[in-house]
Amino acid sequence: MENLLFSYLAAVIFAFLFMSLMWFWGKFRDNYAVIDVGWGLVIAGIASIIVCFGQGTVFAKWAVLIPVWIWALRLSGFLYWTRIRTNHPEDKRYAGFRKDYGDKVHQKMFTNVFMLQGFLALFLSFPFYFSAQWKLFPNSGILGPNGYLMVLLGWILFFVGVIGETISDRDLHQFLADPKNKGKVCNVGLWKYSRHPNYFFEWVIWIGIGIIPILSATEAAVSLLTPLFMFILLRFVSGVPFAEKYSLLSKGDVFREYMRTTNAFFPWFPKQN
Repeated sequence: MENLLFSYLAAVIFAFLFMSLMWFWGKFRDNYAVIDVGWGLVIAGIASIIVCFGQGTVFAKWAVLIPVWIWALRLSGFLYWTRIRTNHPEDKRYAGFRKDYGDKVHQKMFTNVFMLQGFLALFLSFPFYFSAQWKLFPNSGILGPNGYLMVLLGWILFFVGVIGETISDRDLHQFLADPKNKGKVCNVGLWKYSRHPNYFFEWVIWIGIGIIPILSATEAAVSLLTPLFMFILLRFVSGVPFAEKYSLLSKGDVFREYMRTTNAFFPWFPKQN
């Protein structure tokens, strides 16, 4: 218990300091969308700290750290190169917050956005803790509490998610970069089957990470709360609702028709007219 408390205290301190630095960066650039770059990195940092203090084997620790860092670097790198480095206008979500927060914009962006996201990142740490305590060995076989069955299944789901999210991000980026598509809805590739395939595959990634340690101990099933929390976050809190709010404002009836024919989250064939 002492080891658990110490690792979580260190993770809390790291999250506070890291998100504070991201806030200073956003304030300096006058673009608070930098928080999207920091989201993946703060989670990977929390994972590394918790795993570092664990008593598990190096195989168990890398089983979860490798996918987490691949996810974080891909996501943060993509957002930095396509949004921040290119001086892309601030995301409409944060522009909306600026309007709502008025004279207290910098203070409230710090507490209500940056610190809140750092706090939420800590809720995704269940798989990291159980992997940190796991006595996984490659020669333990595929089954049993020290077997690697769920590592294999988790990595398969993880890479399916990474590939799907990468394709979704690429198709959307290329669609928006074409001036002929201004005012139109991206319904090409995976966007034909889901209004938010990037969020769906993000969730698949976290299912993969969440199931990796679930056989390591009876209580490790708690790590499934991580993909559940991510699903709620993406589908009902900060993902789909925010994206669709601003899509409706900017595209109106065009987007309403897209909503009528295309599933919001889970990919499926479009409804026929």
